Amino acid sequence: MESDFRRINKLIRKYFFLHFEWIVLMTGLLLMIFLDPFSQAESICPAKRLNLQFCPGCGLGRSISLLFRGEFVTSVQTHPAGILAAMIIPARIGKIFYRNHKLKITDKYEKDI
Repeated sequence: MESDFRRINKLIRKYFFLHFEWIVLMTGLLLMIFLDPFSQAESICPAKRLNLQFCPGCGLGRSISLLFRGEFVTSVQTHPAGILAAMIIPARIGKIFYRNHKLKITDKYEKDI
């Protein structure tokens, strides 16, 4: 018989495996959508904070925000990969939901964790 600690540990690992990635992706996407693209607020970019000259991700959030506001040309000018990222992130979230649905049907959580 399993101890309570092991059952709780297994339950936490299961829910972390099933839900952590999609929650982080959804939160990031929503933050990028509702970001004010014209704000001059302090950046949270680690490369800017370290005074690096080049950061491949700078402007990506602003680009996605502009895209969801319907400003396609400005979005592409801000960061060319913004449109691609706005398609990949929801596709990945959908893939995670599909995987979770398949795992619930086959009930093989313990094997995949």
